Amino acid sequence: MEDSEQKRIEPNRKSELPRLSDYTIAPESAYNRFNSAPDVGGVAAILAEFDAATRSDQYSQALRKLIKSKHNIIPDLIARLDGNDLAIAKKAALALGYMQSPQAIPNLVEALADPDRQLYTHAATALGCMGTMEALRWLIKMLNHKSIHVQAAVAKALARGGLTAVSPLVDILKRGEELVRIHAAHSLGQINSPLAVPALINALADSVRSVRLEAAWSLGQIRSPLACNALAARLTDMDLSVQSQAAQALKNIGSPCLPALSEMLKNPSSDTRSIAARTLGQMAIEEAVPILIEVLYNDQFPHVRCNAAAALGEIGSIDSVYPLSLMLKDSDRSVQNAVTRALRRINHPQAQEILKSLSQSISVPKYLVPTISHNEDEIDNFADYTILQ
Repeated sequence: MEDSEQKRIEPNRKSELPRLSDYTIAPESAYNRFNSAPDVGGVAAILAEFDAATRSDQYSQALRKLIKSKHNIIPDLIARLDGNDLAIAKKAALALGYMQSPQAIPNLVEALADPDRQLYTHAATALGCMGTMEALRWLIKMLNHKSIHVQAAVAKALARGGLTAVSPLVDILKRGEELVRIHAAHSLGQINSPLAVPALINALADSVRSVRLEAAWSLGQIRSPLACNALAARLTDMDLSVQSQAAQALKNIGSPCLPALSEMLKNPSSDTRSIAARTLGQMAIEEAVPILIEVLYNDQFPHVRCNAAAALGEIGSIDSVYPLSLMLKDSDRSVQNAVTRALRRINHPQAQEILKSLSQSISVPKYLVPTISHNEDEIDNFADYTILQ
């Protein structure tokens, strides 16, 4: 009876329209969205993705998931570090370094101490990333390892060691093997401490080209005026890359190096004077303009005067326009051309006016210019001719 009554009542009841709120999906919290790994598959799936990663983007994505995971995956990564699969062990070492877990330090030190496993580079990098005093002490201790490759990997990793690493790196820079000295010099530049300047200045005289190159780069990063004279001396290095790096370092230091380069302009060697003039132009220091003008006027070698003119053009000072215009009458054509290029580069109205006057004074008539031979009889046959130099 009740069922039949219910059936009679329902047709008379108005059906309700669906509401938008019925289809709204509740937003997940910011924590779940950004700070936790996907639940699909759990930790095992993330570790499988980590193991299978072959490209850097795949590795980065898997590593981010591991870092965001709520589970303790350090033991799993340590097990992979100690495993026999070298590729996975390398990835695990770097992951442990990024996660900065002190629990992994003994295993990383063990991997670093065994050069036969070929894990020393990744283990040293991981210890350097940790940034703890315990990890730093182990790295410094490993500078005395019997393997040169382990020492070099540690010297490279100590770039993250800060001031604590300066003294050990300076020491290994003085007594280490070639590869170790290269990495030590570079790491000192990355630390950027003035305490390393004396050792790096001495390294500029190293017999190995790469050590001199890294020492010059590091001094350019530290930017100490104490290095100016030593860097200026490297402008005449037998290796062009060392010359270039020394010039860049002098440019980084700036005005304090002006006296050292000015002294080089008095050097008996014309090549040395030429290099010094070119470096002053690259430094683009206004204070160098009077010195370069004097070289432009008085140096007896055309290639030195050319480099002085080019340097004045690079500096671009209005004070050099008039002295450059006077040298348009230089006896050497290469100097005249260098001066013209310098005036074009300065691009000041006064320089443009001088160049305009120059172009008008050397304009060539439009009539045909005959070819002149050495036969005087043929020359006499032309009533009008022009000889162009």
